[in-house]
Amino acid sequence: MGKKVALELPDSMFDKVMKFKEESHLPNEESAIYELIRYALTLPLYFRDFDWEMAETEADLDIASGRVKEFSSVDELITDLNA
Repeated sequence: MGKKVALELPDSMFDKVMKFKEESHLPNEESAIYELIRYALTLPLYFRDFDWEMAETEADLDIASGRVKEFSSVDELITDLNA
C-alpha cells in the first residue's frame, strides 16, 4: 500500500514532466512523476550534489580558451592519459 501525495508544480516544471511522459511513452502524468521520483531517489549522492551547471560553464570556458586536446584514436587518448 502506498501514500497519496498532492504536489503543486510550476507550469515550467510540469511541462518538462509532460515532455518526459511523451518521450517515455507513459500512460499519464502520475506515472511520469512516479518514474522521475523513483529515478532521482536511486541516483548516487555524488550525482545528486554535483553542480552540473558550474561544470558545463567550466567546460565551455576551457573549450573557448583552447584548453582541449583532440585525438584521432582511442589508443592515442590512452597514451596521452598514461603520459
